[in-house]
Amino acid sequence: MIPLNNRKILILFILAGVVIAMYDAILHSLFSVVHIAFEWFELALEELIEHIFHTNRQQSQIIVFYLIWLIALYGFYRLWRALPGFYSRFKERFIAARSQYKLYLIDYWREQSSIQKIKWVASFTVSVSCLAFFAFN
Repeated sequence: MIPLNNRKILILFILAGVVIAMYDAILHSLFSVVHIAFEWFELALEELIEHIFHTNRQQSQIIVFYLIWLIALYGFYRLWRALPGFYSRFKERFIAARSQYKLYLIDYWREQSSIQKIKWVASFTVSVSCLAFFAFN
């Protein structure tokens, strides 16, 4: 019997494999569901406007069109107002993560012996040389 922790990991790997293998079908299905839901919302709004204001089909479609534009523009306005805050929080987190990673690398480099440092530098030099050779040749 597979232990419970390993079973959860195995199930996650299987689900990740299915998602990776079928991302295009899943994404297409998701967009189809969102599109159908939007059409239902639009139709319900048209019917509601027709019923409340006693308009014909064309008038209600025009009203819904401009109403949806108004909702979208308001959403973009709210996003525009929220982006500076998101940016500053992202920047702070990025700087904190970068400094933490930099300290980790400095500590790792200090722990290495001189021979290990020479091996690292030689490996890096050979890797960059091969990359440059294959990329520009």
